[in-house]
Amino acid sequence: MTALDVAQLRDEFREPHELVRTSDGKILFLRSWPGTAGNDLAVLVFHGVTAYSEPYGKLIAEELARSGPNVFGMDLRGHGRSDGVRGDYPGPERLSKDLCETLTVLKARFAHVVVLGHSLGVLLAGITAQNCHALVDGLILISAGRQVRPGAHHKPAAGAALKALLGLTLFPARTWIEYNRPGMRGRDDPLFNFWYSARFYSSVYGTSAGSVVRRLRRNQIDSPNLASFGKPGVPVLVGVGDQDELFSVDSAKAFYESIGCDRKAFFVIPGARHAAFPPGSWGPLVAWLGKHYPTKSGGSGGAAGS
Repeated sequence: MTALDVAQLRDEFREPHELVRTSDGKILFLRSWPGTAGNDLAVLVFHGVTAYSEPYGKLIAEELARSGPNVFGMDLRGHGRSDGVRGDYPGPERLSKDLCETLTVLKARFAHVVVLGHSLGVLLAGITAQNCHALVDGLILISAGRQVRPGAHHKPAAGAALKALLGLTLFPARTWIEYNRPGMRGRDDPLFNFWYSARFYSSVYGTSAGSVVRRLRRNQIDSPNLASFGKPGVPVLVGVGDQDELFSVDSAKAFYESIGCDRKAFFVIPGARHAAFPPGSWGPLVAWLGKHYPTKSGGSGGAAGS
């Protein structure tokens, strides 16, 4: 998809949205789901790998917005309706700036901004916790862990492994590494992306692409961006579906317990998969938001830990 195509898609989009112009002149697309009038809480959703903001409406944003908060979904650079080379990132510094500049825009308008990372978006949430902590009033981390279920990803064929190796050493910006696992969604949506560069993974994981490959082959996600949570004064909520294909409840719970924070909570979502959640899944999340960010427009729901 060319940059011109993306600009046209933005122009043609008629649902609520906003545009963020970055310090290097690119445009990032923010899908918006307005909450209750006067609510001073914004929730910024970071999507998972291959995805973009729009599918998160049915997944979570619409239910959250009905409870009061204003919900925004960011299309990562090179994804959805945002500028950038599909599946590539210029580097970790640019990634950090994109995330923090987007948060700056929201923080100028809302008293509280909570970051919600789903799957790969949890690593993005970690980047914000590390690099623009003052802009983040809370963290919600969904469908994540450090240990991946064995067999959750397809084992790459020899040709794919060779491409990955060449990408790591000779062509770090070339988007020829396919993300593929059983049950993947979005194949029929042209705004999904399934091909990535080595430096995209390096930027998101905060380590060398070679290190990323070695760790993923061991079914481990050992990124320094997963060690950035637990900053003083920032509450953290961790949630996982009991049918998650990538992370078991035990794996998510171990990740939760590794977070050095005395204002954290953990909840399990019955019947939920990695990126499929039954209606009404977010009652505990809504209750947690109402507890930590009470407003006259706030909603209520089921119970989560304190």
